[in-house]
Amino acid sequence: MAFSHALTAALGKVATTPDSVEAWVRLLLLPRCTLRVFRPSNRQEHRSGNRKSLQCQSIRRSLAAWGDEDGFVELILSLLAQPSNESPSLDKPSSSSVNPTNHPNVKQCLRKVADGHFTAAVKVLCSSGVAPFGNDTLKALVAKHPTLPPPVMPDFFLAQPTLVVDANCVFKCITSFPKGTSCGRDGLRAQHILDSFCGEGSAIAGGLLKAISTVVNLCLAGRCPKTLAEFVASAPLTPLLKPDNGIRPIAVGMIWRRLVSKAAMRGVGKEMAKYLGDFQFGVGVPSGAEAVLHSANRFLNEFHSDGSLAMLTVDFTNAFNLVSRTSLLHEVRTRCPSISLWVDFLYGQPARLYVGNDHIWSTTGVQQGDPLGPLLFALVLHPLVHRIKVEYID
Repeated sequence: MAFSHALTAALGKVATTPDSVEAWVRLLLLPRCTLRVFRPSNRQEHRSGNRKSLQCQSIRRSLAAWGDEDGFVELILSLLAQPSNESPSLDKPSSSSVNPTNHPNVKQCLRKVADGHFTAAVKVLCSSGVAPFGNDTLKALVAKHPTLPPPVMPDFFLAQPTLVVDANCVFKCITSFPKGTSCGRDGLRAQHILDSFCGEGSAIAGGLLKAISTVVNLCLAGRCPKTLAEFVASAPLTPLLKPDNGIRPIAVGMIWRRLVSKAAMRGVGKEMAKYLGDFQFGVGVPSGAEAVLHSANRFLNEFHSDGSLAMLTVDFTNAFNLVSRTSLLHEVRTRCPSISLWVDFLYGQPARLYVGNDHIWSTTGVQQGDPLGPLLFALVLHPLVHRIKVEYID
């Protein structure tokens, strides 16, 4: 209940003073300052029952301090003094070979089990896992994120008003996050928001949802201060291993960023699916990859009995990370201008991608993990695919 009130108040402050950087910063800092994970200091505190109780007490104390100006300053100072609990720095070798419990997959699995997300825990153990921390991983990530000059921003006006979403749309976006969705660097999880609607918080659930919707629409309208763009667009980067031992970097942006992008996608998704048509199956097409696979198999089974057909498959290398942001921003401004200001905010400047205690810069392409990522990639690719069809197929 206390967090629900604090969150509603922080959102309300942003809604009434959207040009105030301080109001936005307080909103972004709220979960990091008040929902920090309690770290047991002795064996007794490690016991599950005690740990849960101590965690609740820690949150209550932090929320009580949050409402007081002196307490707020103390929380910030405490946060700054807190040692980093991120993954080990990439300039240090991984210790997983010495202690199996330090293996990234095992550690992630244990975290999922502790949170009660058992299905996710099994998926983690069955996956190829996370690339081991080391200089080789850092070099591979840097190679996948080349440093380029800032994009050329669109210089023509919006052809339509910015997108406005209602509370029902926002609520659907909140509930669409899978159970156990990870948080960004601000520490806020989708489950925290959902919990704020339940129990004692249900008394103010309507006001909270209205406040969230207002802030989402402010973001879509480009009202979030540009000085915060680098922070909002930055994200922890997880280097997942591919079956061929390659690396797939996944950015885990903060929930607010992903929520606004989900709302934007809901607002323009159907229209963009019509525009992209049958040239792609990644945007607005449920189970698109499966549809392509089954269609190809059926076609080959029916017409390839004499071996006269050939199929060409093309795989772009590092496609998402190499898309031109200049082209991306111009395509969005032209094809779906109602979300252009939000996309400009996210991709108009470099962003930090954190890997452990290190970071690299994201200056080109779209972040894998961004709900808008597939649409943005498809928009840039569409003119090329259309040209191929016109010149070589028709």
